[in-house]
Amino acid sequence: MKMQLHRVSLDGKDDKRLTDPGFNHTDTISPGGKYFVDVAQTHDKPAVTRLMDHEGKLVAELATTDTSKYDQLGLRRVELFSYKAADGKTDLYGMLHFPSNFDPTKQYPLLVTVYAGPATNGANENFATPNPLTEYGFLVAALDSRSAAGRGKRFLDGIYLKLGTVEIDDQAAGVKSLWSRPYVDKNRVGIFGTSYGGYASAMALLRYPDVFRAASASSPVTDFRNYDTIYTERYMWIPQENKSGYDSGALMTYAGNLNGRLLLYYGTADNNVHPSNMMQFVQALQRAGKSFELQVGPDQGHSGVNQQRMMEFFIENLVLKEPSQARQSTR
Repeated sequence: MKMQLHRVSLDGKDDKRLTDPGFNHTDTISPGGKYFVDVAQTHDKPAVTRLMDHEGKLVAELATTDTSKYDQLGLRRVELFSYKAADGKTDLYGMLHFPSNFDPTKQYPLLVTVYAGPATNGANENFATPNPLTEYGFLVAALDSRSAAGRGKRFLDGIYLKLGTVEIDDQAAGVKSLWSRPYVDKNRVGIFGTSYGGYASAMALLRYPDVFRAASASSPVTDFRNYDTIYTERYMWIPQENKSGYDSGALMTYAGNLNGRLLLYYGTADNNVHPSNMMQFVQALQRAGKSFELQVGPDQGHSGVNQQRMMEFFIENLVLKEPSQARQSTR
């Protein structure tokens, strides 16, 4: 999470780190190799840009971040925290965003923003401004799974043949790790995302009704048998030889489990996740007698639901309704 620049001989000897290990670095090396421009930051320390020589010594400070407006608005620093994955052993990381008027003596509903696809991260060490959705009165979390990038092949092997299982277990584990905080209302947790994030959102609601009360799922894959082979078979192998994996990773398998509130969205011109994904899922939900909301984007491609409509949905179901009422309305 904190990338460093090293100088090393081609034979692997004389390795020397040129950057400060307390920061995440993005570096551009000069054509002659005598200098590099270093951008250093962490999740709660804004970026500083410096010119460094090939020994890692400061030549000049080029730019700093002006946080006066940030401080004037009373914005809170985003918190980086760690938790155990669903296996009880693996360390994962998350980021928690707070509203500017946060009061630790009050309880807040929590929204999880998710993607969770292979080799992607929910947490990182780039300076983060609070998610604007916090100003509606929500906490917002972004969580890693054992699908995260930068942890090596053995780590990523945890999701091999198991898309829709391991990474969803870890999203739930991340939320549960926040339950002990008195200002987190564990009975009012929503999750939202687009594309793989839409898939993860719907799957989390279906598989963990004790953790998630509402989900907004935009343009989700609903069965990896419907998705493109170059991506799917890299992680899931072929359906004929991993039937159980494909069945376990299909939203339709769990349609009868829906107990929370679900907002679905798809674009009719989506050439990435074909609309047939949504049609199959809608059919399964209807056959199971489940109540849900569906928004359609006529002639829209691979896209997400209107954010104002999404927040209206979450406010209706996590703020204006008691959690028990929201669950009852699905029956």
